[in-house]
Amino acid sequence: MERNYFRYGAVMLAAMLALAGCRGTDEQTKAAATKSGFSDAAATELAGMGLTPEEVASVGDAKKSGLDDSSILSMVKSLHKQNLKFDIGSQLQILVRDGLGATALTQLVDMGAIPRWVDDIRGLKDANVGEVTILEMAKIRFQEKKELLSGPEYGLLHSNGLSDAGLLMFARKGGNAQQLQQLRLQLALGKSEQEALKSVGM
Repeated sequence: MERNYFRYGAVMLAAMLALAGCRGTDEQTKAAATKSGFSDAAATELAGMGLTPEEVASVGDAKKSGLDDSSILSMVKSLHKQNLKFDIGSQLQILVRDGLGATALTQLVDMGAIPRWVDDIRGLKDANVGEVTILEMAKIRFQEKKELLSGPEYGLLHSNGLSDAGLLMFARKGGNAQQLQQLRLQLALGKSEQEALKSVGM
């Protein structure tokens, strides 16, 4: 009986120490989030998400990009749901600088396009492909599970005069690298978009 009592006491002590450790970590997370500019409510919510020190730093980087609290919280939850760490803060800074908005970024994270497709997104954005088109192409790649060429390759087509609608048609119909080169040539020769697409079987 006495032995069981001591065993119970040791278990309770370990549990209390673990709880105290968690509370300490939560308080550190909240303090760091508040210092980064999150509201008290958002910092409290972040403190309850079990973030690693690296994630806390990345959340701070995301906040520096100018994204609102709600969008960042949504992205953290989305990545955790995918069993991924929130380590995309620096990438979000770059994409925000490139001109992508919070709603689009949140949707791209939900799809799994960020972090896996960041270079492709940047390649499209650098060629002034519209945000809606980038989202649609991400859906083709990550929701419909279809193989696509790289973002910079599609960007070349757009820079050669292919519209966003033409770009989506080319992507949806599975245009390959050879067709891309032929299409670029036709556009360079002054063919209309419709004629150029028709010449490569689109």
